[in-house]
Amino acid sequence: PAAPLATGQAQGLNPLESAAGPLLALLARLRSTIAHPAPASLRAQLLAWLRQFEERAEAAGVARNDVLLGRYVLCTALDEAVMSTPWGSTSEWGKQSLLITVHNEAWGGEKVFQLLDHCLQSPRERLYLLELLYLCMCLGFEGRYRVMNNGRSELEALRERTSAAIRSARGEHERELSPHWRGLTLARDRLTQFMPPWVGVAIGLALLLLLLLVLRLKLASDAEPVFKNIHALGEIPVQSIDRPVAQPKLIERPRLAGFLADDIKAGKVAVEDAVDRSVVTIRGDELFASGSATIVDDFQPLMLRIADAIRKVKGDVRITGHSDNRPIATLRFPSNWALSQARAEQVLQILAAKTGQPQRFTAEGRSDTEPLGSNATAEGRAKNRRVEITVLAEGVE
Repeated sequence: PAAPLATGQAQGLNPLESAAGPLLALLARLRSTIAHPAPASLRAQLLAWLRQFEERAEAAGVARNDVLLGRYVLCTALDEAVMSTPWGSTSEWGKQSLLITVHNEAWGGEKVFQLLDHCLQSPRERLYLLELLYLCMCLGFEGRYRVMNNGRSELEALRERTSAAIRSARGEHERELSPHWRGLTLARDRLTQFMPPWVGVAIGLALLLLLLLVLRLKLASDAEPVFKNIHALGEIPVQSIDRPVAQPKLIERPRLAGFLADDIKAGKVAVEDAVDRSVVTIRGDELFASGSATIVDDFQPLMLRIADAIRKVKGDVRITGHSDNRPIATLRFPSNWALSQARAEQVLQILAAKTGQPQRFTAEGRSDTEPLGSNATAEGRAKNRRVEITVLAEGVE
């Protein structure tokens, strides 16, 4: 028989979950928000709640290492929830995320699931942390599975495995509220007599799923023109003020064309070296399969060469995903905004990992708002489906 749990783990609420209550409650609501009036204020509030989470968890007797790991999980899940919203993906959150601020890391979607694998090896010893990870997955956290082919089904299987490990560690609970109840035996009509109960449940679930799909696609359709109008507003013009002419500051200009000369010649990329930036453009049809946000294997060596080139120059790196104007409507990508954002994030993850400099990178999806060619022709649409990697000179925003 399995060893019994420690008294603190066997009784009462999980102290990590209890300490994280306000953060988990907000995590459940964040993904459905269309706009937020003050992202900076929200970030400050979340940082304050994270400090309170540490204090409450340590006061409840949770080991310091588990508290820090729990904080890492919460930062990662909250950042993902914010960046999955229209307002989060177009804000400065990517540059000043909770994970960057608290743990000095840009993306934790890989490490969180490495932590989960470690907890699953000894679920009784890491039960508090395991339950917190499971709850974050139930509240929508996807991490690396968000951009993987068949990621949803793999994540669901992992969630079931985690649930089974928790049940095994805590022990099965009595499923019936009253084990000694006696019900009345009623005559069944002909329809229910020949139809198993699971059929009715399956029909109900199918109808709910259909309703969810319709509402999700309707929301994406209604939001599309709103996003375009917001993007069309551009920046507020700033009134110019005459100032004394200062001596221009010499900046080191990023130059990537020389590092990628062979790829430019082969037609794999286009590079434009400007005064204050260098822009690498990759056609989306070659980098991704249709309707997918996973980079094809043949382009992994190119991504490594681009990462090597970026590592040799200074400055922030802005990755922008673009699409044509043909609508997409799937459960995973309800709009071109979602698809272009996911593609930009996938490129960010690979380049950040290969350069070892995640703090330099931000990602943004811009849908079809910045076309290079006419969307009326197949050639123009192909030109518009692209990812741009912009390396800015130091001090340029």
